[in-house]
Amino acid sequence: MNVFRYVFIWYCLTLSFDNCATPHKPELAAPIAVTILVDDAYPPYSYQINGELYGIYVDIVKQAARILSEEYSITLRAMPWKRGLSSMASAEAMALMPPYIHIKKRPYIWPYSVPLQEEVVVAFCNKGVTLKKLPHIKPEQAINVGINAGYMILDEDLMEAQKLGLIKLWENKSTNSNIEKLSRGRIDCYVNDRLSTLLGINKTSLASSQLSSGNIIEDKVIMRRTAHIGYLKGFEEKYPHKQHFILQMDNALRQVLQSDTTE
Repeated sequence: MNVFRYVFIWYCLTLSFDNCATPHKPELAAPIAVTILVDDAYPPYSYQINGELYGIYVDIVKQAARILSEEYSITLRAMPWKRGLSSMASAEAMALMPPYIHIKKRPYIWPYSVPLQEEVVVAFCNKGVTLKKLPHIKPEQAINVGINAGYMILDEDLMEAQKLGLIKLWENKSTNSNIEKLSRGRIDCYVNDRLSTLLGINKTSLASSQLSSGNIIEDKVIMRRTAHIGYLKGFEEKYPHKQHFILQMDNALRQVLQSDTTE
């Protein structure tokens, strides 16, 4: 009996025979739970119907989540946009979609994911009203401009016009509420993503014959912006998996977006 057999027998007798049995394959750790807050009223990109989330960005992220399902269990939680921003600012949440990049105005969000899609932000106005000449030519009275609560989508000319009191901003809960107010003449213009607004105008027209969208026209292209998943800046001790998740989610999003463009 050689020395290795003696050592093996001593190990078994000292620790237990179970330790000498064929080792079991270690079980994989359970996927890490990650929650991403999602704007609940931004069709066609993200919106909620009867408690279920839908939308272009929702579909993209759900596909990416399936790719990461062995490592991460990802939940998309619908929430009013302004409340989602507050949750990020207070570090109650780690991720939010779909913000544009506003590094100075939202210092609590960094980094941002790879772009989900480019959006064209435009102003829709009632006939006879225009934002094109601001701030160089002053209107007879201040123009009432609606925006979705929490969205920062004014260009330099409109920000200057606001400072000069040439426009008054009115934050409303959703695209639909802004379009309804625009149709009723309670606001003069509405600034938002083009596709989202056009769908909302069509929906409003079909929903009520009393609301007329015939006077609403596209007035001005404000900007082009990419939408992202925004992540909480710092707080690695609270979210130790954050940096790894960001890298993995970006890789998964690239796979999904690339497959969409090649199909």
